[in-house]
Amino acid sequence: MDDRLYYVIFVLLLIAMAIVIPFFLKAEQPKPCKKSLVLKQTCSTIFLANALIAGLIGDFTRYAALMFVGLCFSWLGDYLLHVRPGSGFFIAGLSSFLVGHVFYTIAYCKAFKVLFPFVPLFTVAEIIIYIALIAAALLSAIFIVKIELGKLLVPCILYTATIAAMVVKAFSLAIMIMKSGSLVEAPIFTGIMLMLGAFLFMLSDYTLSILNFKQDVARSSQTGKHLDLLLCSDVSRCNDILYFNIIKKNSGLLLRFEELQSAFLFIKQNL
Repeated sequence: MDDRLYYVIFVLLLIAMAIVIPFFLKAEQPKPCKKSLVLKQTCSTIFLANALIAGLIGDFTRYAALMFVGLCFSWLGDYLLHVRPGSGFFIAGLSSFLVGHVFYTIAYCKAFKVLFPFVPLFTVAEIIIYIALIAAALLSAIFIVKIELGKLLVPCILYTATIAAMVVKAFSLAIMIMKSGSLVEAPIFTGIMLMLGAFLFMLSDYTLSILNFKQDVARSSQTGKHLDLLLCSDVSRCNDILYFNIIKKNSGLLLRFEELQSAFLFIKQNL
């Protein structure tokens, strides 16, 4: 499949999702129903279809496989969080998204290790930022926004730690890609999209925590918040898929090259 054809398909899928979102928001009020579930999963299925189409352009490498599995768990998380509101399904949905973030993080670490084999995978600065991000998220949620977590405190802490790891690794990889200048196509654009996707995913989850745990949020004002949540989540995963497509050729070649343990020579030959 030609790259230009893929971008045409990508735009068409975005248009389809933009059409579905308003119908989902209307169907969800005053409460989730089968129609809203179908519409929500339609958006999530678009992500999976887009990832598969992107994979058809290049080799379906380990990086691509990890990202795709992460998207599958995100699809399942969307379903579980919407199919039947309740603590049991919420925990299951939260766990599904948590596993998805684990796969995203592993994929970013894999790409980092292959693209930058001589750079430490984790640095002191990353660890400090990671701890600070977790502390800031939890403290602001509990003491500023005043979210009531109750028995879900521990699961939410684990989830926060997981998504924080994904965000830190995404930003670290993005910065290194932008600095490298030639290891991937369009390094500046790739880095920006990667950071934006990770940030919006984190923002959408923070919004979700407010909608689920803040007791004094008026139902009449939730439509706008649901829109923010859905758009953040949709844009973040579209950015992840776009990033997936941008580096598909480079990452595919490099991941196979890692198996031959001669990454530097291969990169040099393919610049």
